[in-house]
Amino acid sequence: MVGRLPQHTDFTLLHHLLVLIEMRSVSRAADRLGIGQPAMSRILARLRDQFADALLVRGPRGMTLTPRAEALSGPLRNWLRDGENLLREPELNLQQVRRSFHLASTDYGALTVLAPTLAQIEREALGIGLTVEPLSDASVRRLEEGQLDLLLTGWDPQGTGLQSRWLFQEDYLGLARADHPVHDNRPSADDLLRWPHVATSIGEGFGDWITDERPDMADRRVLCRSESFSLTPYLLAEGQAVAILPRRAARRFASAHGLRTFAVPLGLKPFDYYLSWHERSQDDPATHWMVATLAAAFEDGDGAGDVQETEAVCSGDGRREGHSAAARTSVAPIT
Repeated sequence: MVGRLPQHTDFTLLHHLLVLIEMRSVSRAADRLGIGQPAMSRILARLRDQFADALLVRGPRGMTLTPRAEALSGPLRNWLRDGENLLREPELNLQQVRRSFHLASTDYGALTVLAPTLAQIEREALGIGLTVEPLSDASVRRLEEGQLDLLLTGWDPQGTGLQSRWLFQEDYLGLARADHPVHDNRPSADDLLRWPHVATSIGEGFGDWITDERPDMADRRVLCRSESFSLTPYLLAEGQAVAILPRRAARRFASAHGLRTFAVPLGLKPFDYYLSWHERSQDDPATHWMVATLAAAFEDGDGAGDVQETEAVCSGDGRREGHSAAARTSVAPIT
C-alpha cells in the first residue's frame, strides 16, 4: 500500500522536524533553532498534522520518538542533505568538468582571443575543450537557440537574452612584403589603388567591410579574396599585393612571416570586439570561468603596439575614444 504524501510541507519545516528528532525535546530544539518554546510547540503541532502522527510522545524519561519518527530519521537526514546540495550555488571544480564549448568566430577572433588563452585552458581544465565554427549571419540565431555557447564578433550582437563583454577596440594596418615599394613613403589612398590587394571577407553574409566605409576603394584591384585572415601572409609572400587587416592580425603575421606593416591613410572607423553568451548561461560557473579566461588578456588594455603606426591609422577619425567609452558601458559583463 502506498502511503499518503504530506501536503504543503516546506523545506524549513522538515529541517525543524529533523532537529526535533535529534534533540527529542521541544525546549532543546527551540534553543538550537534560536526560537521560543511556544513557537517550537506550534511547529510540532503542524508537523503532527502534516504526517498524521504524534512523532514525539511523553515517556518516563522525557519525550520519545514514535515508530514513524524513528523510521523518518535516517531518510530525512539524507534527503535534507541532498536538498541543500541541490539548492546551494554550485562550486566549479575544473578537474571534474567535462565539457566542450561551441563558439562562432572568424579566424581573426581565434588568432587574437583564443590562441593566447589555450595554454591556460590546457593547464587548468583538462576536461574543457572548444569547438569553433565559422562566424556567419546565422550565428546570433544559433546562440539564441542554444546551438552555440559563445560568440566572438566585431560588433555588439543584439538578440533575445544575449549578454556581451567588451574586450578591446581595434584599428587597421597595411601588410606587405618587407621589401615592397609601399614602405618607401607613407602611402596615400591613391597609392593604395596602385597595388593589387588581398582581401578578406569577415564571414558569410557580411560583404566587403572596407568598401562599405570607403566606396572609393571599390575600384582597387582585388587579386585574391579569401574568407580566412590566416591565409593572407602566404598570399603576400611574393608579388606586389598588399592587404589591409586588423592591427593585431597584421602585426602577428608580420612577426611570424617576415612581412612588414604600414599605416593605412583611409580613416577607417575602429571597431570594438565582443565576447557574447546567452542569459541561460549567466549563472553557470563553467561559463563564468571561460568568459573570464578569454577576457583576462584584455582587462588592462592589451598592448598598444607601434604607437606611430596606430596614431596614423586612427588620425582624422575622431571617434575612437568616444566609441570605446560607449561600448564599455553598453554591455552587461558576466561577474
